[in-house]
Amino acid sequence: MTLKIIGAVCIIISCTAIGFSLSYRVHGRYRELTELKKILYLLSGEIKFGSSTLEEAFQTVAERSGPPYDGFFSYLSEEMQKRNSVTLAEIWRSGLETKLKAARLSKGDREILLHVGNDMGCLDKETQLKTLALAGEQLEDVRKSLYIELPKKMKLYNYLGILAGVFLTILLI
Repeated sequence: MTLKIIGAVCIIISCTAIGFSLSYRVHGRYRELTELKKILYLLSGEIKFGSSTLEEAFQTVAERSGPPYDGFFSYLSEEMQKRNSVTLAEIWRSGLETKLKAARLSKGDREILLHVGNDMGCLDKETQLKTLALAGEQLEDVRKSLYIELPKKMKLYNYLGILAGVFLTILLI
């Protein structure tokens, strides 16, 4: 009987932890979207006022941002400095797939970033700034809708974890 109780408690605690983990992940996506929006504004400022090349702007952004975006922008800067016959769009896509794999971005968020990369290297300064502004607006829209849903989703994951643990316990006893 004691083993059943210990097992039941372990199951409930494990499922609850999974629920809280999923809740934390949703909140982490919100924080990353906020960080990404700030980074795009920083990149826009570097292009507009810094009078620097894209390589230098990417390096500056990498130095001022946190993980995982620092690695992404460092990668972009390093690959552009190599001067291979690869376009910025290809470097951007490759960096998105490799350096931002661990980011908590959804498929839609990645699509927004992919469009930014496709437009960055081949356009003039003004169009690059407009592309970054548009991406910032799109991310802000996603962020606002996520902010509205955030408390509901977090509660849902927390409660589902607890209830799944209780359900499994009842099922196994």
